[in-house]
Amino acid sequence: MDDKLLKLCKYGLWGLMGIIVVILAICFFKGESSADIQMYVTYTLVILLVIAILFSPIYGAIINPGNVKKIGIAIGLFAIIALVAYLISPGATLSAEYLESMGVTAKSEAVCDYLMMFVYIMLGGTFASVIYSAIAKFFK
Repeated sequence: MDDKLLKLCKYGLWGLMGIIVVILAICFFKGESSADIQMYVTYTLVILLVIAILFSPIYGAIINPGNVKKIGIAIGLFAIIALVAYLISPGATLSAEYLESMGVTAKSEAVCDYLMMFVYIMLGGTFASVIYSAIAKFFK
């Protein structure tokens, strides 16, 4: 059963990648008039990502109930990282005149700063885990 699902996911990802390449090629040749298509593709990909993020732990918990504790720890770490990013994000740092000229509110800028800080922390954690994994594998 797991091999079937793995093959199905593999072929689904290859198909999705092919569709994205075709859409990007169409957008490249259409120029700026394809901005709507690009936005809809982005929305679709975000929705598929959220579905995959929600489905993966549920499927893992069903297949191996012992992983529920690990999933809980991962969700807890995710929440802690989100809280840390919120606490250390600088918030609205640009002048009110500049924000008004750009058509952005101070709250929008603060949210963008928080999300960027969150992504930076997650990216740093990813790099750290890859480096740790490589060093640990080297010494084994």
